[in-house]
Amino acid sequence: MTTPADVSPRPRRLGLKGKLIVSMLLVGIIPLLAGLILAFLQGSQEIRDVSGESFKALAIEASRKLDLLVAEEVARTSRIASDPAVIQMLEQHRDVLLALSVEQRAAMMARALAEWESQNPEAIKTVTEHPLSRLLQEHFSGARSERDQLLPHVVRAATRMLYLTDIQGQLVASLTTMPPFSNAEAVWWRGAFNRGVGRLYIEDLHFDERLKTYVVSISVPIMDSLRYEAVGVLHRVIDAKEFFSPSTHPIRFGKTGHVMLIDSHGTVLSCPILPTGVKLSDPSIIPLVTSMEPGWVQAPSDGHGGTSKSIIGFSPLPETSRATNGSMQGGGWHTFVWQSSEELFAPVKHLFTWMSIFGTLALALLGALGAFAAGRIVTPVRNLQAAARAIGRGELKEPIVVQTGDEIEDLADEINRMNAQIEQSFAGLESQVELKSQEVQILQRSTDQILDAVPAPIFLLDHEMQVHYMNQASRQAFALADTGGRSPQLFELLQLPASAQERLSRELAILGNGHAGGSTHLPVADRPAAARDPLAQSARQEEPSARRELQIGSVVYRYEWFPLAARGAGQAHVGLVLRNATDESRLQDQLIEAEKSGSLGVLTAGIGHELNNPLFGILGLGEAIQHETNPDQVKEFAKNIVQHGKRMASIIRDFTGVSRADAQERTVPVDLAAQLDQAISMVQRATPDWQVEIQREYGAVPAIQAVPEDIQQALANVLFNAVQAMKGRGQLTLGIQRTPLLIQLSITDSGHGIASHQLGKVFDPFFTTKEQGQGSGLGLTIARRLLMKSGGHIRLESVQGQGTTCLITFPMPKDAPRKEVAP
Repeated sequence: MTTPADVSPRPRRLGLKGKLIVSMLLVGIIPLLAGLILAFLQGSQEIRDVSGESFKALAIEASRKLDLLVAEEVARTSRIASDPAVIQMLEQHRDVLLALSVEQRAAMMARALAEWESQNPEAIKTVTEHPLSRLLQEHFSGARSERDQLLPHVVRAATRMLYLTDIQGQLVASLTTMPPFSNAEAVWWRGAFNRGVGRLYIEDLHFDERLKTYVVSISVPIMDSLRYEAVGVLHRVIDAKEFFSPSTHPIRFGKTGHVMLIDSHGTVLSCPILPTGVKLSDPSIIPLVTSMEPGWVQAPSDGHGGTSKSIIGFSPLPETSRATNGSMQGGGWHTFVWQSSEELFAPVKHLFTWMSIFGTLALALLGALGAFAAGRIVTPVRNLQAAARAIGRGELKEPIVVQTGDEIEDLADEINRMNAQIEQSFAGLESQVELKSQEVQILQRSTDQILDAVPAPIFLLDHEMQVHYMNQASRQAFALADTGGRSPQLFELLQLPASAQERLSRELAILGNGHAGGSTHLPVADRPAAARDPLAQSARQEEPSARRELQIGSVVYRYEWFPLAARGAGQAHVGLVLRNATDESRLQDQLIEAEKSGSLGVLTAGIGHELNNPLFGILGLGEAIQHETNPDQVKEFAKNIVQHGKRMASIIRDFTGVSRADAQERTVPVDLAAQLDQAISMVQRATPDWQVEIQREYGAVPAIQAVPEDIQQALANVLFNAVQAMKGRGQLTLGIQRTPLLIQLSITDSGHGIASHQLGKVFDPFFTTKEQGQGSGLGLTIARRLLMKSGGHIRLESVQGQGTTCLITFPMPKDAPRKEVAP
C-alpha cells in the first residue's frame, strides 16, 4: 500500500475544472453583453416610437377638446350678436348717428369720450345701465338663453370684459367700466367690422394693460336685420389662463407629463409649469412643433429649460387657427404634449439594470453549472468512485493509479493516503460509538426533564391508545400514580364520556393513517392545527360545538395533537397536550351571544332599508291620486300601490323566514330586460330632478328562474346607487348579453367612481361612501343577498373619476327558451 511519504507534492497549476469553468464563462459573457446592448438600443427606440405616437394621439385629443371649447364660446357670443333686440337697438343707434352731420358726430364723440375717461357718473350710467347692457347681462347670466343656463362657472369667471360698439367703434353698452370708449383704431375692431361686411375675429394672446393679465378676445360683428351690413361689434375679452387651464392642467400622466397650449410664435397660452405669456426657452423647437399637421418629434430640448432630447407630440387647433389668421399672419394655436426624458426612459433603464443583475446571476449560475459539469464529465472520476466503494467495504488492497496531470490525479493520491489513515484509525472506532450512545441517553433524559417542566399536562401515546409517557403536570392534575413501567390505556387515566372517547379515538386513527403528516388528512372540523404552539391561546371565536374541548370533572381543557418521532427503534408516537381553558371557554360563549345580538341589529336595519323604497313609492302614488282626475290613471296608480304593498309583504316574509319554505315554488321565468326597465321606472319616479340619459344595449337572452320581486328590488338598489353617484345628472348604460355559460347584465354610470381601497368593502353592511344621512350602507348588501337567492353573482369595477360598472351574472338555463329583446 502506498504511504503518504511515497507521494511527492506537485506544483500548483490550472486544473481541468478551472479550464472548463473559464471556457463556459467566456462563451456566456460575450453573447450576454451583445444581447444587453442590443436590447437597450431596441427598447429605447421602441419607447420613442410608442411614446411619440401616444403623445401625438393625446395632442390630437387635447386640440379637439380645446377647439370645441373655443367653438362653444364663439357660439355663445354669436347668439348674443344675433339677438333681434340687440340688432334693433343698434339699428336705431345707427340711424340716429347717420342723421347727424359729420361735425355733429365728431363733437358728440369727443364729448362722450371726455366724459367716459373722466369717469363722469352720468356717462358711466348711460353705458352700464343702457338697455343693451341689461340684455348683455341677461345673456351672460343665462336668463336670456336656455342653452346658456348651464354656462360653466369657469367661463363666466374667465370673461373679464363684454361690451358693444357702434359703427364708429364707440362704446355703446358694457357690463363693466373697464373697456375703452373709442375702439375704431383697434385691430380687433377693424378685423371684426371689416368695412361693414363683418367677420368673426379671434385676437391672439396679448397683455392687457387695463386688466394686467394675458388675454384673448372674441369679436363678432352684429349684422342688421337684413344681414346686409354690420351695425356694431360685440367684443369679449377672456383671461387666457383661467379659460384654458381647466381643460389643459388636469391632463397629466406620470410625474412630469402634461399638455400645454402655444401659438405659432411659441408663446404659452396655458401650461401647468410655465406661466402664461412666456415663450418656449429654445426657439429652435418652435418650427418643429407648430406644423399645421399633427405629429411627434424628437426635439433637442424640452422647451421648459431642459437641454436633454425630448419626445414631443403636437397638433394644431384647426378651427380656432383659421379664426386667428388675421392676428397671427397665417399662424394659429397648437397643443404641445411633453414628458421628462428621464421619466420617459426610466422603464428601459430599469429594465437594463435588472437585465444586468439577471445577467450577473446567469453568469454565476453558468459558472456553477460549469463546475458541476466539470466534476461530472471527467471519466477518471468513475474510477475514484469505485475505489471509494471499495474503501467503504474495506476491500481496497491496491493503491489507485490515475495519471491525468490535474486535480483528479491529486485526488487519487489523497484517497490513497486516506485509505492508509482509515486502516490506522479503525481501532478506536468502537470506543467512539459507545461514547455517542451515552450522549443519546443523556439527551433522552434531558427531554424528559423539559417535558416535566411544562405546566400543561402532556401524554405520549401510540396508535393503540397506550400511554407511554406522561409528564409531572399530568400526574398532578389528574392525581395519577406511577404505572410502574406498565402502559395503561388513556381512557383508564382520564374519566371521559363516551362521546369524547369516540372523538379522540377517531382523530387518533386518522393521525395513525397519515403518520407524521396525518394531521393534514383530517376533516376540517377534526383537523389538529399544524405548525402552531399547542399552549398558545386561539384568537378565533367558535361555536361551543366546534371547539376542541374536553370536560374532565369541573374543568374544561382545550387539547391539541402533535406528531412525535419514536424513541429508539419503536413506532412513531403522537402527543396530546391539554390546556386549562375553563375561564376562556366561558368568555368565548359570552362573545358569541353578543355577536348574535349584533346580527339581530343588522337584520332590523336591513328590514327598514328594504321597506323604504316601496313605502316611498306608495306615498308618491298616493299624492299623485289626490291631484289626478282621470279615472283610468287613478286605477293605474292604485294598481301600482297594490304592487308596492305586495312587495312590502314579501320583504317582511323574506326577512322573518316565512317565505323560505316556498321560495323555490314561487320562482317563475323572469325576463331580465323587462325587470330592468321596471326598476328604471321605479328609480325615475323616486328621483325628483331626473336628468339621466339612458343607453340600452340589450341582446337576446333566455329567461331565468327567479322571484320577480327579488330581481326587481336588487336592480333598483343598484340603480339608486348609480343615480345618486351621478347626483341625478349623467349617462347610464344598460347592457344584457350572453356567453356559452352565463347571462351577464351590466349597469355603467358616469359618476365619480369608487376609490380602490374602498372597492372591497362596498358589500359590507352599513358601509357607505355617501355623506352623513344620505345612505344606510345596506343597498348593495341586500342586493347581493337577493341575487344570490336566484343563483346570481354581483361585483363592481370602478376607476375613480371615471364612473362605476356593476356586473351581474346568472348561470345559463339549460332548457330555457330564447326570447328576443328589442334594443
